[in-house]
Amino acid sequence: MEFRKTIAQLVFCAVLCTASTFSGCSRIDENISITTEILPDYTGGLLPDNGADTDIFTDGDISAEDISLPDNGTDNSRYIYSQLSDKEKEYYNIIRDAAYSFESSAIFPENVDPELMKKVFVAVYNQEEEIFWLSSVFYRPNEAADRLKLSYRFDREDIPEMQRRIDEVSDRIFSQFTEETTDYEKLKAFHDHIVLNCTFSKDTEFANTIYGCLADGYAQCEGYAFAFDYLCSLAGIDCFTVSGTNSEGSSHAWNIVRLEDMWYNVDCTWDDPILDPVDTEYLRHYYFLVSDSDISGVTHIPDNTYFSLPICSSGENYYKREGLYAQSADEGISMLSECAADALRAGKKDAGVRFADRQSYEKAITRLFDGHEIKKIITSANAVAERKVMTGRYVRYCNDVELIIHISMIFE
Repeated sequence: MEFRKTIAQLVFCAVLCTASTFSGCSRIDENISITTEILPDYTGGLLPDNGADTDIFTDGDISAEDISLPDNGTDNSRYIYSQLSDKEKEYYNIIRDAAYSFESSAIFPENVDPELMKKVFVAVYNQEEEIFWLSSVFYRPNEAADRLKLSYRFDREDIPEMQRRIDEVSDRIFSQFTEETTDYEKLKAFHDHIVLNCTFSKDTEFANTIYGCLADGYAQCEGYAFAFDYLCSLAGIDCFTVSGTNSEGSSHAWNIVRLEDMWYNVDCTWDDPILDPVDTEYLRHYYFLVSDSDISGVTHIPDNTYFSLPICSSGENYYKREGLYAQSADEGISMLSECAADALRAGKKDAGVRFADRQSYEKAITRLFDGHEIKKIITSANAVAERKVMTGRYVRYCNDVELIIHISMIFE
């Protein structure tokens, strides 16, 4: 499989700690005083965990053979990379190459302004998600300097085995594709695999990495977003990661992906809610291929401090592509009935439909749940299914923002 790197972008609101108060602070050399900025963990709506890894590697710590640098390209066609100046691209490549080789510092040909250094480091950290061992700690010089200290999450000797496990999962996902598989079908497969096989957690050392999401099975939103971006990169699909906050101001990360020359938002984390009791078969697509008008400035507030973002279309979203976008209550109820039957035929239990207007959405809710038409839908679906569900028990989820009615049926 050709390793083609696409650009991902996260813009962080960094936490600033002085060297005297942060135990992990160190010095680049005896002549440059530094502070430590910890890029916040993006927790899917929770407050960021600022306890980042602050170990510093020195040249003496590097004894293994350099990790080979994949041909991930630096062409100007990539969305975020193209917004860098030529000089910024040069610094970007220096930091990226140093991180691949586990160098203790990235060394520049001249002194670099600390804020510019931070901008480029943030771009590398978030756009090169396959360098999952790179720590998010940014060691900020107090004045222009010709080097940037780097630190790493994991021991170098552990990386080959970790990469092997990532490759194993990636190969398993890609093995289901044929030459006829469309990019839409690939994106849906990436989304569904992540949602069904990863559990939200910020309590592991892998939580903010592709390894956490794909191999360990536990991640928080940065890990979810990096993993989706990574799989898109392998498939040659343009994608990048966006950072910002939710509507309550808590940090969050998600993706923007290009499909058929249009851009869409994807949030695998929010499609994988924490349910009580736990439901490992629950699958939804509320935040898969959605427009800016659905979420931007509403539930997701992007930070575009460093880079501009594309406009995400309201065109062919998931529900339209799947024939589950209703113009009336009657049409929506009919679609939900068909979707429920199709789900049970496939051994699944979740069905949902999206409405074009609030009036139709609210009318359908009244008929389905107050008028009990939902029981007819489940009874009809049971008639075509081998694995039966209980007609009198189900879980309903109503998304008032996106006007989605979703039911999760309960197997007998």
